[in-house]
Amino acid sequence: MTTDDANQQDEARLRRAHRARQAAGSKRANSSRADWSGESAAIYCRISHANDEDQTGGDRQEGICREVAQRLGLTVSEDQVFVDNNRSAWQRQRKRPGWDALLDEARQGRVRHVLTYHPDRLMRQPRDLEELLQIADDHDIAWHGQANRGDLADPDDRLFTRIEVAHSCRSGDDTSGRLIDSMVDRVKD
Repeated sequence: MTTDDANQQDEARLRRAHRARQAAGSKRANSSRADWSGESAAIYCRISHANDEDQTGGDRQEGICREVAQRLGLTVSEDQVFVDNNRSAWQRQRKRPGWDALLDEARQGRVRHVLTYHPDRLMRQPRDLEELLQIADDHDIAWHGQANRGDLADPDDRLFTRIEVAHSCRSGDDTSGRLIDSMVDRVKD
């Protein structure tokens, strides 16, 4: 690790500690939009091959994320839009090139905000969240969605996000179980 990398990580830790202290004094740390104006953001869109409850198309997801970015004053360059079409986030062994590229950009400190239509488009496995949280610890990353946002340095937001991802994982497990049951029933018939 270079001295510059170590300094960036130290600065990110200080920002997180400051925000955590602010959060302790209020319900949560609510940074104003002016604090984010011009900061870098990436968009992540995903459509699963499975019949998810929400099949909002990738273009529509990106449009919604761009509206959120504009509302928050965030900057999204064209090379910071990552898409995984026909990719499951529930299957543990499935490769998601867009997700991997997003994480690489975040590891390099090129992204301060991650925008996604809904958290379950971003991740459905607890290990994916933990990987993102590790990166967020080093680079002070927040995520934003259509109806919510999460400061990945805020302990309350981390807890809520962990619960959401665990719920998404369980939902995927349930769907998989139903599919397997229906295939077994067809074989019996």
